[in-house]
Amino acid sequence: MNRPLGGIALSLVVACAAGCTGTIGGADDDGDDGGPVTLAFTTPTAGGEHPRDTVEPSLGWRAAVVDVEVAVTGAPARVELSVGDVALGTLDASGRGQAVLVGRGVTTLTATARDAGGAVVATASVDVTVVEPTVADCLGWLDLYGIPYDVGPARQGVPDPVTLTTPINGIPYRYLGNTGVRPTFFMDCSLARSLLEAAPHLRARGVVEVTDIGVYNYRCIGSGTPPDCPSGLSQHAYARGIDIAGFTDADGIYYSVNDDWVIDPTSEPTCAAATEGDKDTFLHEVICELKQHGIWNIVLTPNYNSAHRNHFHVDLTPGANFIRKPVAGGADLAADLAADDELGVETRLDLGPDAH
Repeated sequence: MNRPLGGIALSLVVACAAGCTGTIGGADDDGDDGGPVTLAFTTPTAGGEHPRDTVEPSLGWRAAVVDVEVAVTGAPARVELSVGDVALGTLDASGRGQAVLVGRGVTTLTATARDAGGAVVATASVDVTVVEPTVADCLGWLDLYGIPYDVGPARQGVPDPVTLTTPINGIPYRYLGNTGVRPTFFMDCSLARSLLEAAPHLRARGVVEVTDIGVYNYRCIGSGTPPDCPSGLSQHAYARGIDIAGFTDADGIYYSVNDDWVIDPTSEPTCAAATEGDKDTFLHEVICELKQHGIWNIVLTPNYNSAHRNHFHVDLTPGANFIRKPVAGGADLAADLAADDELGVETRLDLGPDAH
């Protein structure tokens, strides 16, 4: 079923096919005199699959646009469409509309007929499945979002290099210390896709700009100089990681990872810890929501070590899936892994305290 993301309804609006005015089924202005009311979905068909291949404009979610047509007998005053307890809108006088569905999986659309007094006189429902679209490759995802980009330039370590024209799905990026936003941004295509998918979460929370400390840096994890890397290459060497220093909202308030994140006690997992003040709460909620919904494989916060005091390091390390801090004892590790389980996050790989 469609579920909220941090309070965001995943089923959005009904766009009327022919103006949401007039009554349905030929009723007069009082919505009476039409006999018994019945409803039946003629479109969509039960069990149909609908790809999330449209980017809705308000927040940049990928969505399935589903044509809706309901056959109506009798003369209700109006027919409303909903998903669960989320009202989508009112169908037009011919029983038509479009539902914009963001959440993946089985979704139950419900049509509810009401009389002039607002009482329910009939209902009907249909289950559809919202699926991911089929694209040829990573560049196909960028094309789906309609984001301008150039392939390349080729750089050591980067398997699928692209240079994006910003903003990225409505979010500008600014390098820490610069006065202007980036006009373009170089990275691996896989990271570009993750930033496209992060944008609606950020926009829903009022973020209008992300401050970063860079993506590409051909270097080792922790120590050493490539190719002499005892712990392997950093994800920055593949341009598949980004360091995020902060967020600016529509009111011009800046949320600084360095200044506003309060480091959690060692006994408290990152996404279960109590927060201190609005800014610390905002930063915790944003980064934990993004991790919970699988935007990145690894998230390192200031809880991790002193090298990450001023930024969130996020990356796409294959086979990894965690957000936590390094711990000295098994009890703390067990607590963090338990919190990960509550978020639906399975820890598969620990690269150590210098992993980034």
